[in-house]
Amino acid sequence: MTGDQTGGYIVRGVPASLKQDSWWLGCEGEPEASSAAPTKGQVWADLVRKGTGATLALVVLTALADWLFWSYAPGISAALFSWALYGAAVLLRSPDIRQIKPALLCLLLSSLPVIEHSQALSWGFQFIGLVTATAWIHLPARVQLPALASTALDLLRSVPFSGLKHLRRSLFPELAAKPEATEDRAETPASAQPSALAQYFRNWSFPIGGALVLVTLLLQANPLLEKGLLDLLSFDYDIRPLLHRLLFWSGAALMIWPFLQPVKPASKPKAAKPARQTSRSYGLNAGSVLRALVMFNLILAVQSLMDLSILMGGAALPEGMTLANYAHRGAYPLLATAMLAGGFALAARPYLENHASLKPLMMLWLGQNALLGLTSLLRLDLYVASFGLTYMRIYAMIWIGLVVVGLLLTAWQILRARSNSWLLLYCTGLGLGTLYICAFVNFAATIATQNLSGKTTVGPDWYYLCNLGPTAAHALTAARDANPDLHIPQGYASCWDMPLPVVNWREWGFRNWRVSSYAGAGFND
Repeated sequence: MTGDQTGGYIVRGVPASLKQDSWWLGCEGEPEASSAAPTKGQVWADLVRKGTGATLALVVLTALADWLFWSYAPGISAALFSWALYGAAVLLRSPDIRQIKPALLCLLLSSLPVIEHSQALSWGFQFIGLVTATAWIHLPARVQLPALASTALDLLRSVPFSGLKHLRRSLFPELAAKPEATEDRAETPASAQPSALAQYFRNWSFPIGGALVLVTLLLQANPLLEKGLLDLLSFDYDIRPLLHRLLFWSGAALMIWPFLQPVKPASKPKAAKPARQTSRSYGLNAGSVLRALVMFNLILAVQSLMDLSILMGGAALPEGMTLANYAHRGAYPLLATAMLAGGFALAARPYLENHASLKPLMMLWLGQNALLGLTSLLRLDLYVASFGLTYMRIYAMIWIGLVVVGLLLTAWQILRARSNSWLLLYCTGLGLGTLYICAFVNFAATIATQNLSGKTTVGPDWYYLCNLGPTAAHALTAARDANPDLHIPQGYASCWDMPLPVVNWREWGFRNWRVSSYAGAGFND
């Protein structure tokens, strides 16, 4: 026992247990609350409490997916499931009503194509609408388009891998928790500390092993229990359907889980550094652009005059070439030329202010390329008049039209000094809007009506018509009734058979329902 400068005494050799338990000797009031890190049990309880709502929603939605999609073709069920998933995300998030209304409108608009007809294009719109609507409710009420697009992309990147990460954290919370710096661990060498995974199995090894030993002893002592267990295990069951369903449940859960988790809104972009004055030249300068525009415009002028003289003026073609061959030979190369023209216009734009003639020459260049696109449409129309309509020819017509409008937008961008972002936004909106409209068009019926109208030079391709599917059945029947003299080759009469009714309401689609109603068929429960 020694004295210190304040007159107190320090007792050497006090046991460690007394030092830990005698805090009350030096406290005049209540002990302060412990600031120690939460225990493993507290961490697990906190995880369970926070994830209860999301876990319950995951189980319910996985069961709903099994009920709607297992053994059934997707139809209106895809829209119903998307609405249920969005509703669960809203309940878990509890956003402001100003966020719910526009997001719900976006989801409903994206569901219309899949309600009309179940196809890959409709499913794509439904999925994009669901991602956008879910991201919308995690953003402020007044959201800007770049922030919404960035948040939606972050959510899209998390499907389905975030579900695997959450599963690992739920099963092994010790792996996600940071090791606590305690006095005992400080005294223990790092090599001697068990890993979190080893500690996890150590906690469960004795209970499970003891339970197995106990069950083994009880089976030897109880013949009835042994017989019941043997009867339970001796079953004849094909395990493959169960495995397939388990895989379906796992895949559905992994796809659902990211939509039930909080989506971190995209952070505000950092202040952009001042842009450099230099830009990519692509081997161009003002002089080369001027000379190129003069030469290109002259070449296109010759091409356009020759096309118009043949297509509208009735000029003679080379010997041995028909209009159909002429149309097929030039439609797609002219389309490629028009697309390259747009790229050249963007590359040459920085030099248009260097000479007074450059901008008018660029407008003439874009106008001639738009005319080139129109002449390629005329060529394709001639080919269709000879050999009939197909899916690829319809898609080519739509694409040529988009390219022509894109060239006109490029000309408007140059005249109004708009940015490239403006052009990209409008071209993207134009493409998505066109695809959205196409989701409501029955192209199979359009092809059947055109090819059986009797306007084609070559007879209809019966094999192609018979493979258009049931959505063309009404058009085929109407064409046959309108033309009683239509000769149907032997073996193709089945094209006009009644389409199969929709097997179940889950597969219902407005287009299929119309076709079935025309043919007198319905759907079963």
